[in-house]
Amino acid sequence: MKLEGVFPPICTPFLPDGEFSPHKLRANIEKWNKTGLAGYVPTGSTGESVFLTRDEKLKIWDVVREAAAPGKVLIAGTGAESVRDTIELTNLAAERGYAAALVRTPHYFKAQMNRPESQLTYFRAVADAARIPVLIYNFPQATGLDLPVEVVIQLAAHPNIIAIKGAVDFIKDHHAE
Repeated sequence: MKLEGVFPPICTPFLPDGEFSPHKLRANIEKWNKTGLAGYVPTGSTGESVFLTRDEKLKIWDVVREAAAPGKVLIAGTGAESVRDTIELTNLAAERGYAAALVRTPHYFKAQMNRPESQLTYFRAVADAARIPVLIYNFPQATGLDLPVEVVIQLAAHPNIIAIKGAVDFIKDHHAE
């Protein structure tokens, strides 16, 4: 799979009572279908994934899939704190027609997950069991963990890991001199 174009992270719209709004999400996707976007990425960090239940994620994926115009590539944010949950979510996304999964670094056990061997084990296990290609999501501002270049190089050799999305700390990395 070769990803080309713009794949915006999709915000999850909520109602005042805190419930997810399928109607508002569908309206957003239908509006964006009229643009040149290559596809959509729901339930990533912008989509409030850490606050959503499994059922909410599945409903969001269904709404996005149903509303997306033909030819739009769908990438589901499936990262969770455990290998098992991440694999299950990734394969549920595959069952729903998603082309790839965006998998963030788990971060609850920072001391353990900050070791390169733990990071390699986690992402390789997910990629081995995933029925769709995996994009690594390195987001140290949210997870408190930054994947070392050496780990990314090793993971890039895995046949089911196709890309990396990296968040940059703009203020820290691009301060005025």
